[in-house]
Amino acid sequence: MRGGGIEAMICGLANEMAKTQDVTVCSIFKPLADDVFWNKLSPSVHKIHLGKSKPGFSVKEVLKVYKLLRKGGYDVVNIHGMFFYYALSVLLLRRKIKFFYTIHSDAVMENSGWDKKFFPLKRFCFKRGWVHPITISEASQKSFEDLYHCKSHLIYNGVSRPAVSDVDIVQQYRKTKSTKLFIHAGRIDTPKNQLVLCKVFKRLIEEGHDVCLLIAGSKQKEQIFVQLEPYFGDRIRYLGERHDIPQLMARCEAMCLPSIWEGLPVTLLEALSVGCVPICSPVGGIPNVIESGHNGILSESPSEEDYYHAMLNYLSQPESGLDRLRANVKASFSKYDIENTSDTYIKTYGEYLK
Repeated sequence: MRGGGIEAMICGLANEMAKTQDVTVCSIFKPLADDVFWNKLSPSVHKIHLGKSKPGFSVKEVLKVYKLLRKGGYDVVNIHGMFFYYALSVLLLRRKIKFFYTIHSDAVMENSGWDKKFFPLKRFCFKRGWVHPITISEASQKSFEDLYHCKSHLIYNGVSRPAVSDVDIVQQYRKTKSTKLFIHAGRIDTPKNQLVLCKVFKRLIEEGHDVCLLIAGSKQKEQIFVQLEPYFGDRIRYLGERHDIPQLMARCEAMCLPSIWEGLPVTLLEALSVGCVPICSPVGGIPNVIESGHNGILSESPSEEDYYHAMLNYLSQPESGLDRLRANVKASFSKYDIENTSDTYIKTYGEYLK
């Protein structure tokens, strides 16, 4: 497992399911010693990894997956990405195991890289009922059904409501007592649109707004990180990869997410769980969660100009308006509590095990 939203969701889902079910998490890749999500899996969850250490497709892992599933006695296998490693198992074990596949993004975007080569096979498996598709938002479901021309089960992503300390862990980043702290959490990568975010904050800072942006995430794309580095300083801080995102969010005014595309981002749900106001672009499943002006603010698009105006919208709100936003943010979380997500997955599996 690697540090990202999908991994965080799988970790939380497995831990919640393991309270009542026999659960195994299998990682194609060998986890690093400090892999936070692998290490956060409950002792009740069985953990298996196949030892892969290098990126790129390998037939050896396809065979390892098949051997594991053939001998493992599993009733249900839920695939989260990298369908190609499970294709042989689906073809040969479909009468023995119920296979599910969760699409964590826009269906078209999800079919990139190696997955694109397997699109005809995936479509065939979905249409024949050999693999049961699960989508994570209304937007994700629509994109899936438009592309594959078959139905899917809608199960929202979920997170646990975290424990938050009374200690202000971001106080050191405030320049003055009235500095407004904003946080962006996400891997440094093209879809996350961090360059636009930095440009917007540079404009706000130059205009005299007392704001500070904290960016937390792994350096997925070094070439993008290099473009961001000139913006880093006292008021735009790069924190590296962090494993206390909800705790950071709980101490910030708002969470910034100007993504170019998304599924149903876990970082958004983490913001809801601690009452951190989300300021987002209207992509993927985000508009299904956020009603602009009610429980967050949506820009018109992911462009620099539109996101700049979304930030000005937030900064112009009176304190009473911000208090109302925060209250609505907290109230909207219950739908995305990991307990509800786990219950719905288990119920969906059960429909096919009767």
